[in-house]
Amino acid sequence: MKFLVRKLGFFLLIFLPVLGWSQFQFDFNDSIPVVKLGNILENPWAGGLNYPQFTDLDYDFDGDLDLLVFDRSNDQIRVFRNDLIAGVRSYHFDPYAENKFPSDVRYRAFCYDYDLDGKKDLFTYGIGGIKAYRNVGNGAIGLQWALAKNLIYSNYNGTFMGLYVSSADVPALVDVDGDNDMDILTFSISGDHVEYHKNISQELYGHADSLVFVLKNKCWGGFREDVTSNAITLFDNSSVCTGSNVPNPEFPTHPSPEEKAHTGSTILAFDIDNSGVLDAVIGDVSHSNLTLLINGGALPNANSQMISTNASFPSNSIAANLQIFPAAYYLDVDFDGKKDIIVSPNARGTSENESSAWKYKNHGTVANPVFIHQTNAFLQEEMIEYGIGSVPVFADVTNDGLPDLFVSNYFAYKPTLQKETRIAYYKNTGTLNAPVFTFIDDDFLNLSQQNLGFRMIPTFGDLTGDGKPELLIGLENGSILYFQNTTMGSSPTFSASQSNYAGIQIGQYAAPQLFDLNKDGLLDLVVGEKTGKLLYFQNAGTSSIPVFTQVSALLGGIDIETATPDGFPQPHFFTHLDTTYLMVGGYDGKIRFYDSIDVNPLGNYHLRSFPFLGVQVGAFSAVYVADIDNDSQLDLYVGQDLGGVFRLEHKTGANLGIFENESVTLELFPNPLFDGILTVRSTQNIGWVTIYDVYGKLKKEIQSDTMLLDIDLSDLEKGVYFLRTSNGKSLHRFVKL
Repeated sequence: MKFLVRKLGFFLLIFLPVLGWSQFQFDFNDSIPVVKLGNILENPWAGGLNYPQFTDLDYDFDGDLDLLVFDRSNDQIRVFRNDLIAGVRSYHFDPYAENKFPSDVRYRAFCYDYDLDGKKDLFTYGIGGIKAYRNVGNGAIGLQWALAKNLIYSNYNGTFMGLYVSSADVPALVDVDGDNDMDILTFSISGDHVEYHKNISQELYGHADSLVFVLKNKCWGGFREDVTSNAITLFDNSSVCTGSNVPNPEFPTHPSPEEKAHTGSTILAFDIDNSGVLDAVIGDVSHSNLTLLINGGALPNANSQMISTNASFPSNSIAANLQIFPAAYYLDVDFDGKKDIIVSPNARGTSENESSAWKYKNHGTVANPVFIHQTNAFLQEEMIEYGIGSVPVFADVTNDGLPDLFVSNYFAYKPTLQKETRIAYYKNTGTLNAPVFTFIDDDFLNLSQQNLGFRMIPTFGDLTGDGKPELLIGLENGSILYFQNTTMGSSPTFSASQSNYAGIQIGQYAAPQLFDLNKDGLLDLVVGEKTGKLLYFQNAGTSSIPVFTQVSALLGGIDIETATPDGFPQPHFFTHLDTTYLMVGGYDGKIRFYDSIDVNPLGNYHLRSFPFLGVQVGAFSAVYVADIDNDSQLDLYVGQDLGGVFRLEHKTGANLGIFENESVTLELFPNPLFDGILTVRSTQNIGWVTIYDVYGKLKKEIQSDTMLLDIDLSDLEKGVYFLRTSNGKSLHRFVKL
């Protein structure tokens, strides 16, 4: 997410960033408070969570464990730093952390210090199994990763093959036998028995820094999960289990006819009763509960059997009942030194997605934990959070001079296994220069009760000439819903809705914006439609009696998705310094930034930057640009797949700046550079890298045949520098502090 400019000659390149482009540099900024139920939210602008997985590592090498949250929705990474402020520890969202992780983290992420070097390593999905990255960072160079295993293998009866873990599963990476190396528990390909893959690094080499596995037990715990339900059979006497704990078990390369292909299970293994052997907590793809299995053994690797089950775990509290496919995670999330349980759903698109992180606080001890339910929305309750596909919109609906915040969504989970679309309302209870958004209603006008379909998109504007903004809502069926603003006091009121407003019908998933595009003093209507195009309806009426007439079916020549029918463009025109600009969000999670609009509003617009700021929110990006806090700096609000909102604000020299449109996308991070290592990431092999100072003097030259390069710049003095690669056409500005 760096600052790029066109190649116009070296002298111009040096000064153009300051003169022409600095108005569109942004940094993440969470300074505007959000209040809900009387509490100031801790991380209101952190972007939301849907189907999170939880693990921890010392991300910033400050000696404490930070929280890594991986979301299965679209493989998003969130890091919440463990900060000590005024003697109190709390988690704070780090918006730039995702750049510090490998770009191919998919389906799952778990941290475990397998090589015992004091730094937790990273395990994610490899084709049909597990990929491993070794943590090679430190306090001087920051977090860095080296690929340790593209795919972890195991010895299946003398045949070495990929250690199978379904992409849907959450396996247990844990030391099963107490020899200080990481073993793996995972469901077999048939999905009814748990396999124990023993790490034999200690036995082979006398240390734990290798990932060498052998299938030690095809039926760990001696139990079977039913293939048509999540019922557990203890002391299973099937042929898979009768071989017990054997050094060379037979491995069925194909499921037998009575077995099914594995569909999904999660497993957490830890010693809940301080017996010396691991117990297990199992989740299933088709169910909402967790089942605890108690191990009756006293020594590891003794082929001990599970002797009891509890399908209502945790049974001494509110049992987990989380639709659907729950997974449990065991880690300390409240800084008391005792590990808690977090439960979250693992089924993308069909699970709970607003209150989807159930926290069970450990009220017992480290050795004998007692888990008591505390919240259904760990972290989420401290954010703006509305399911999938949030869209932020601002409007002063009560005419008090303060813009209020509205957040719509594609859908949120509705019990049981249903979905609904809502619009949330946050009233601005602050001042013109110090806004405060206070939660009022998560179902504005009770719209969820009107059976309007998914993805309601609001836009506001005065269509009656009385100074009060009306509300238009784009609907799934391609039509527009109209509400007249009848507010008389401090609480907004609107008349009953009028359907099929202006006779507009654009196909599917209308995404409207009211904006005076032709600058005639009348609000026009631009509507995005699902396939990727923008339609323009010009207002040929008056300020109090609008008449919308379609003028263009391909406004700006824009079609953000030509290969599939899923573009979902979300247009946002705005004016800055008397110039009109357009940003368009979409299904791909990126932002397109257009200019050259005012010269010919019906002509083709210039794609000035894509992806703007390098933003990739997974899916369903949506933007709103305005100076909400009246400080003469543009704010950028980004809606997204995970249902929350990012807030950024203009800052000259910021970490985030314009990407000029070109075939090669390049990222430099961190920028500004505090340490000695600058990372260059490209969409193509980088080739030659040359670095110049502001006087045009060559400072460094290096060649690379990779798409990811770390450059040691510890010998450079503090200042502004420019980097050019042979695979691109632009010069890239960075700052060393």
